[in-house]
Amino acid sequence: MSVKRLIFLKSPGDNVFVNQALEAALTEYVGEDEAALYLWSNSDAVVIGRNQDAYAECRVDALESAGGMLARRLSGGGAVWHDGGNLNFTFISCEKDEDKDANFGIVLSALASLGIRAELGGRNDLMLNGAKFGGSAYYRRDGKALHHGTVMVNTTPDAVARYLTPPSEKFEGKAVKSVASRVAPLERAAAGITVQSVGDALRNAFAAAHPGAEMREILPVSLGAERVMKWAGFFPRDDWRYGRRGTVVKRMPTEVFGERAVLRAVFDENGFAGAELASDSLDADGVSAVNALLAGKDAAAFPLAADKAEAAAKEAEKLRARLKEEGCV
Repeated sequence: MSVKRLIFLKSPGDNVFVNQALEAALTEYVGEDEAALYLWSNSDAVVIGRNQDAYAECRVDALESAGGMLARRLSGGGAVWHDGGNLNFTFISCEKDEDKDANFGIVLSALASLGIRAELGGRNDLMLNGAKFGGSAYYRRDGKALHHGTVMVNTTPDAVARYLTPPSEKFEGKAVKSVASRVAPLERAAAGITVQSVGDALRNAFAAAHPGAEMREILPVSLGAERVMKWAGFFPRDDWRYGRRGTVVKRMPTEVFGERAVLRAVFDENGFAGAELASDSLDADGVSAVNALLAGKDAAAFPLAADKAEAAAKEAEKLRARLKEEGCV
């Protein structure tokens, strides 16, 4: 890695959309030979992956009736419960300096400094004594690499089952759902641990991982009002958060790039209104490219290698055939 300068930003608020906007703006702000650590916590929210089916992943009505928010992130992966007992971390760098293993090392080192011997598990989980307390997802765009995740410090796991276990009547077939893994907040293993203490430990471990690099702490205003407001207007949009909606939705189990997925056919008063693929794959760009092709759009906006672009085209063709077989079009 050639990181020479470090940036640290801690969000002063708990609004999920503002916090997402700060994260996206910081990603644009980070420059050559720089790396950033962003820490943030949200009030009650369910944050779903970029290509997930909101209503298949979350009891949206129950969440919003209780004052919670549904949010969708730019990265792939599964649905996550956020509240004030969660600490969310984001590592940002140029792609040439991306090192997911080093980032995980910083998180594990920070927790070790608090007497917590955690480990990695599954495809992107943080584990302690066989129980999950956090996970990660990834995003790349315009030469920047983002690795973000959450640490459950003193969250109540009941909320995970309350809002992330979807009602069976919302499904046809075996729709993809984020598995409610056995979760346990860190406070069960380390009495007295707080979101603040974990945040302080992460900041210290981030600095220690880059000896000789200068660290500066910035405030949100440093990111530029225009940049932040652009993203603050994007993340709350209904079409972004909820996805394509209609009077009837037919969900069909399928696969994409060898992973389980769901093909959603949406109908309105005029009949078939379109289809989209829902998946918790960490390959968010690949799935998004398939969706663009399904909608008759150019998938060039997604940075895929030639072989992956060809695979996406084949997946879209397969799904179009499925829609015909099912009598949707």
